[in-house]
Amino acid sequence: IGVAPPHRSYHSSTAIKTADSKRLVIFGGNDDSKCFNTVHLLERVDNGKFAWSHPKCSGKLPKPRTGHTATLLSDGHTIVIYGGWDPNTEDENSDEDLVFGDSFLLDTKTWTWSKGPNPRFGATYKSGKNAAKNGGRSRVGHSAVLAPCSSDGLQVLAFGGRLPDNEFAADFQSMSVKV
Repeated sequence: IGVAPPHRSYHSSTAIKTADSKRLVIFGGNDDSKCFNTVHLLERVDNGKFAWSHPKCSGKLPKPRTGHTATLLSDGHTIVIYGGWDPNTEDENSDEDLVFGDSFLLDTKTWTWSKGPNPRFGATYKSGKNAAKNGGRSRVGHSAVLAPCSSDGLQVLAFGGRLPDNEFAADFQSMSVKV
C-alpha cells in the first residue's frame, strides 16, 4: 500500500515499536548517481499488510548521506544518525570524498530533526604497535550501539569505519545522550 521510496543502498533501517504499531524508519542511502536525506516509513496496518508513507520532517535536516549509522535511543522514538559520506560530492577543502563527522537526532513522534551530540574520542585498546589512535569524528561504514556510560547515563559508541584519506579506524567515538 502506498508508494515505496526510490531504489537505494547503504541506507539505514530502524525498527520502532509503539503501543499501537510496528514501524520501520528508512533514512538516507544512495543510488547510482546521488545520495538521499529523505525519511520513509513502512508500517504494518490492521489487515496485516504494510503501508509506505513519507513523513514531512521539520528542523535542520542532515545533508544527503550513505554509510551512516542509525541508533534508536532508550526513549523508543529518537534516532541518532551519525557520520556517513556522499561519494558523489568532494570535500570543498580537498580532493577527497565528503565524509561526515556530524550527528543528528530525529524525533519520530514529531518528525523533527535537531543537531545531535558531538562525537569525542572514547575508549580503545592499547597494545604496542597496534594501539589505536583517535581517527577523528568523520567516518563512514562504522558500527554503533547504545551503551551505558558511567557519568552521563547513556552513550552511543561508534567503532571503526573508513576515514578521510582512505584510512581505516580502530577507535571508538562516543556521543553522550540524555533522553
